[in-house]
Amino acid sequence: MGYKDGIAYQYMRETKYDRVSISRRDDLGPIPRPPIYKTYPGATKSPLPEPPFEETENFWNILNQRRSRRRYTSEPISIETLSSLLWAIQGITLSAPAYEFRAAPSAGALYPVETYLSIHRVSDVKQGIYHFNVPDFALEEISAGNFGEHLSRAALDQAMVGRGAVLFIWTAIVLRSMWKYRDRCIRYIFTDAGHIAQNLQLAATAMGLGCCPIGAFCDDEVNHLLQVDGEEETTIYLAAVGNL
Repeated sequence: MGYKDGIAYQYMRETKYDRVSISRRDDLGPIPRPPIYKTYPGATKSPLPEPPFEETENFWNILNQRRSRRRYTSEPISIETLSSLLWAIQGITLSAPAYEFRAAPSAGALYPVETYLSIHRVSDVKQGIYHFNVPDFALEEISAGNFGEHLSRAALDQAMVGRGAVLFIWTAIVLRSMWKYRDRCIRYIFTDAGHIAQNLQLAATAMGLGCCPIGAFCDDEVNHLLQVDGEEETTIYLAAVGNL
């Protein structure tokens, strides 16, 4: 068995579009469509301040300066800074009759990616794991405490995970995309996550922060901390952010 027989190549082959396959019925049967927003009704909810939209450097300079930064100081970031970062990745930018569009694009405007945060050092926010409530622009507390060390171990002992002021954790609610795009949805989900992560990196760079995306982690160790099942919703990407 060669590398082209592995699951990666197999998936790419079997989810290619052509003029025939794009209209052919698959055998997946009906796929339910989940709600476009996930919220935690019983959680303690903390509204985020309006992003200040401060003046930044020229956009082209920001692109030129963008790097994956792994070393952070112990200085906390402000809640206003966190608010700006969250708006940059998934803030609602336009409300239309059938859709609410966000700062990062999404295939079919389905937005299968959810944002969680492990907050280590953010002013006026206690340490813990939170979910970002997009429509209310608020944080929902899932678990109190400092989970930096646990998440560093889950990320194959990458120390920056725990040393950052905050760790962004992105999950995919697979059916949110799959009901429309069927098996090809996985392609779009990871593309969506890439758009979001790039927005975070550019916003962090514009505000003089360090940011490093992370793809290496033990999936179910992170899923356990988030209290998600690892199937219908599962962790797909991380990014550490901190002061330089």
